[in-house]
Amino acid sequence: MGMRGLFGLGRLGVLVAVATLVIGLNPSSSTASPRNSASSTRVVLATHGVRGEGPYPWKYPGSGNVKVESGKTVGGSVCKSGAGQFDSPYADPCIAEWSGNNGGATYNGVTGTTITLAMRTFPSTANSQEQVAVAKSEGTALPAVTDSVARVFVNYFNKVYDLYGRQVKLVEEHAVGNATNEALNQGQTQACADADTIAKSLHAFGEVGFTLDPNGEGAGGTGPFSVCAAHDHLVEFQGGAYFPESWYQEYNPYVWALPMDCQRKVDNGAQVYANFLVGKKAIFAGEASLRSKVRTFGTYVPNLPEYIECANQFQNEMKTKYHVPANTFSTVFTYNLDISTFQQSAQQAIVQFKAAGVTSIIAACDPFSLSLLTKAAATQDYYPEWILNGAASTDTDSVAQTYDQAEVQGHLFGQSLAPPQTNFFGPTSLAGKLYKKLTGHPIPPGTDGDYNQLVWMFDALQAAGPDLTPQNMAKGIHALPAMGAPNYAYGQWTFNAGPSGKPGSGDHTAIDDAGLVYWNAMAISPINGKPGTFVRLFDNKRFKTGLWPKKLPAMFTAPGSADKSCNC
Repeated sequence: MGMRGLFGLGRLGVLVAVATLVIGLNPSSSTASPRNSASSTRVVLATHGVRGEGPYPWKYPGSGNVKVESGKTVGGSVCKSGAGQFDSPYADPCIAEWSGNNGGATYNGVTGTTITLAMRTFPSTANSQEQVAVAKSEGTALPAVTDSVARVFVNYFNKVYDLYGRQVKLVEEHAVGNATNEALNQGQTQACADADTIAKSLHAFGEVGFTLDPNGEGAGGTGPFSVCAAHDHLVEFQGGAYFPESWYQEYNPYVWALPMDCQRKVDNGAQVYANFLVGKKAIFAGEASLRSKVRTFGTYVPNLPEYIECANQFQNEMKTKYHVPANTFSTVFTYNLDISTFQQSAQQAIVQFKAAGVTSIIAACDPFSLSLLTKAAATQDYYPEWILNGAASTDTDSVAQTYDQAEVQGHLFGQSLAPPQTNFFGPTSLAGKLYKKLTGHPIPPGTDGDYNQLVWMFDALQAAGPDLTPQNMAKGIHALPAMGAPNYAYGQWTFNAGPSGKPGSGDHTAIDDAGLVYWNAMAISPINGKPGTFVRLFDNKRFKTGLWPKKLPAMFTAPGSADKSCNC
C-alpha cells in the first residue's frame, strides 16, 4: 500500500499492523496552532509520569546544554523561533550547531561517532508476495525504487539533523521469526531470538521497522517483537501499531509508533457515533429494507488481544457513557491476520452480518479484507452502509478502487487518517519537493521513500540530546511541540498529549487527528487517473479530541457520488 503500507510501517506492515479497533469516526482537530507558533517552550512539561522515563521534568532536547531556536544549525540554516531543523513542518525545532563531548558510548549501539540501528528483514513469503502484487497493481512503487529514494533521504538527514557528532548507521538483521505468525500474536520465541541478535550481536540502539533490502520485507515492530525489544532494552521506532497507549506505557520508554493508538480512537469514535449515527436510520445503505431501520452495527476486526481490549473499551463507553443499547454494537466478527484465510473469513462474516440484520459494517480491518468483504456482500445481494475507521490505508484512493464499486458507491464513508495521496506521493508532496531539491529529478511515482518514518526517527534521535539513551529520548520526544501545521500532510503529530487529549499526559504514538470522507466511484482520482476517489469534507480539515464539529455534514453530494439505483 501507499508509503510502504501504513504510513511507513513497511510493506508487511499492512498485514502485521493492519487493524485498529477504533470503532468509529475520530473527532480529532487540526485547528492546532501553526508551526511557527508551536514553540517548544509552550508545551506542557511533565514533572512525573510512567516509570522508566526521565529524569523529570521533560525538556527538549532531553539532555545537554543545547541552544534551541537560535544560532545556526549543523546544516547551515538560520535557527530562529518557529523554524524546523530542516525545511519540513514535521522537523524538530531547530537547534544551534552543537559542539563538545557527547559522552561517547552512552548506550548500547552508540559510540562517539555512530548510532547503529537495525533493519529487521523477513524472507519473502506467500503473504508478502501477495501484498507486493496487490501494491503493484495499485501503482505503488516496487521495493527497490522506494529503497533508493529512502537512501537519498537517509544521507541528507545525517547531514541536517544534529546528532551531536554522530551519524545513523543502518544494519540488516535477517529475521528467524515469521511475520505471519507474529501478526497472529505468535512466534514470541523466534521474535525474542531476533531481538537478542540485534541487541547482543549487532549491538544496535534499536530497530526501525523497515528495510532497505529490496529482496526482503521489513516489518520489525510486531507486537511479539516489540515486547522482546523492550525486554532487551532496544528502542522500537514502529512497534505495535494501533495497540492501546496502556500497552506502550507498559514497555516505556522503548516502543513508539506513528499511527494513532486505539485508545484515542475509541474515545473519539464513541463520541462521534453517539452524536451522529446511533439511534438514526441507516439512510446510506443500499437496500430499502436497511434504510428504513435504525442503525445496528457489525464490526469486522482482527482477533489480537490488544485490539480486543480496545473493542471492549468501546462497547463499555457506548453503554455506560452514552447509554446506547447493548444490541446496537453486539455483532462482532473476529478474524486471523493470515492472508490465506482472509477470503473464507470475509464470506463467513457477511453471512453472519446479513443474518443479524446489520445495517452498517464498521471496517476495523486490513485493506485486503475490506475488499473481500465488499465482494462477498455483493454475491449475497447485501448492501449495508460501509463505515471506515481510517486503518491501514483503507481510506486511500488506490486501495478503495479495489472494492466492489456497486457495494460502496453511495454507501462508503467515515474517518480518514490518511491525507490525500497527493500529499505523500508525487512532485508536490513533502517527499517529492525534497527529492527534487536533492537530486534534481522528480520523485518516482508511487513512493515517498519512507519520508515520514525517517523524519520521525531522526526527530527522536535529535530530541534525546548528546547523552543518547532511551530515557533521554523519551524525555525530549514528549517535550516536542505539535508538528505538521499548517497543511498537516501526514496529520498532526504530537507525543505530549495522551489519548484523552490532556496536554502533558504523554503519548507514544504520533498522529492525533483525522478527517471525514465519503467515496465517489465516478470521479477520477488525482493520484492515478483511475475512476474512484475520496471526497473530503470540512474543506479537508482534520480534527482532534474535543474539536469535532457538532453537525454531520451532507454526504454523497458531489456529482456522481450517490447511488442513483436506490435514490439514497
